[in-house]
Amino acid sequence: MVSELSILIPVHNRDVQELVQSLVRQAASLGITIEIRVYDDGSQLVFKSFNQSLSSCAQVIYKELPANVGRSQIRYLLAQEARFATLLFLDNDVMPVHSDFLATYLSSHSGSVTVGGIAYQEKPSSPELELRWAYGKEREEAVATQRQKNPYERVFLSNLLVEKPLFLEYFKKDVVTAYGHEDTLFADLLRQHQVKVVHIENPVYHLGLDTADNFLFKTDLAIKNLVLLRKSGWVQGKSKLLDMHQRLVKTGVMALLRPYSYWLIRKLKNRLLSARPSLRQFDFYRLLLLDRYLRL
Repeated sequence: MVSELSILIPVHNRDVQELVQSLVRQAASLGITIEIRVYDDGSQLVFKSFNQSLSSCAQVIYKELPANVGRSQIRYLLAQEARFATLLFLDNDVMPVHSDFLATYLSSHSGSVTVGGIAYQEKPSSPELELRWAYGKEREEAVATQRQKNPYERVFLSNLLVEKPLFLEYFKKDVVTAYGHEDTLFADLLRQHQVKVVHIENPVYHLGLDTADNFLFKTDLAIKNLVLLRKSGWVQGKSKLLDMHQRLVKTGVMALLRPYSYWLIRKLKNRLLSARPSLRQFDFYRLLLLDRYLRL
C-alpha cells in the first residue's frame, strides 16, 4: 500500500484548477501524505494567472519555468524534484472519471508501472474535434483486460503510476526533443528490460481535444519522431503503423502509390478536415507520411 505520493502535472496553456482541486479533495479522505507538483512550461500569461492561485494550497508546489522545455524534459524534471518514491503522472487536460481515483491506484499498485487508462466522452463538443475524438474513442480507450493483452501498447503518461527510480532509469528525456512518441519510447524500453506493466480500470477523461487541423499537424510531427526513433535504434518493438508499412512495401503496393503520394496526401487531408472524417483515411494518410519520411 502506497503511503506517500507525488502527483506530477506538466502544464502548458491550460487551466488546471478544477483538476487539482479534485485531487486534493480525494486525497483528504485517504490519510496519506501527498504533494501535487504543477509546473508551467511557458504558458501564456492568462493561463499562468489562473493557475498561480494553486500555490496557496499547502499540498501544491507550483512552479513556472522561464522558457518552454518540452514534454519530455518537463516530465523528467518533475520526477527528479518529486519528494516521494511513487509518482502519479497526469496530463493537464484530463479529469478522473471516478471519485475513488486515487484510492484505486493506491490499492492496486504492484510496485513497478500501473496504467489506469484513457476515456472519452460519448460525443465531441464541436464538429472540428470529431477526428481527434474518433481516434481516441477507437484507438486509445479500452478496458483494462483488453489493454493487458498487449501491456506495452497503451502506456500513456497522461495517466500512469510508477516508481521514481524506475522512471528516471527508463524515461529518456533528451532522446525525444520534438512532439510525439515519448510514451512509445518509454514503453518500448520497459518491454526490452521486461519491466512488469499492470493495467487497471481507473480511467481519466481526455478533455483537451485538438481540432482536426491541429491534430494533423501534431500527427506529422509525431511520425517524424517515430522515424527518428526507429532509425536511431531506440524503438525496437512492434508498431502497427510500421508493420503495415512493411507489408505494403513487401507486396509492392507502396511502390505503386509513391508517384501519387503528394496528391493523395493533400486529398486525404482535405477529407480529414471535413465534417465526417474517416479513421481508415487517417491511417492511409499516416502510412503515406511515414513512407515519405522513411525515404528521406
